Amino acid sequence: MPRLSLALSLLAVLAPAAYAQDAAPAAKPNITVDPRAIVDSMPQQGTLLTGLYATQATIELCSVEASEPATTAMNAHRRQLETELRMDEPTAAAAYAAIKSDVEKAGVDCAEGSSDRQQAAQVIAIYSGAGAPPAQPASPMDPAASAPAATPATPAQ
Repeated sequence: MPRLSLALSLLAVLAPAAYAQDAAPAAKPNITVDPRAIVDSMPQQGTLLTGLYATQATIELCSVEASEPATTAMNAHRRQLETELRMDEPTAAAAYAAIKSDVEKAGVDCAEGSSDRQQAAQVIAIYSGAGAPPAQPASPMDPAASAPAATPATPAQ
């Protein structure tokens, strides 16, 4: 009897190993490298600085008035980001000029009430410490403004 149990336990241990050797190896994944793929490797400070440059270019091009606390805070943040990115003054000036040129080419909308001016005003409000300005009330021409508010129906009794 002990020989039978030894044989069965040996068979139980060796059988799965034999089947595992016969199993096909896992297929290797097919990896394709696209050399033309765009990889966003810009650090967050670079993205923030690009946005700040674009906002300051919009303010300059559209002659948007910015209050003193906002301009001081924006300039301080700009210098901080430029320092973090190890940009010297000529490099920073060239980068701002390039972004300003891109904003001009994109066709900034300087009309009063345009989305470009509103976005610049929101950034100015944030830097002035006032937060974002409240949303503009709906105009009378807005279809959503003319729709009456729905009143809840009274339940039937």
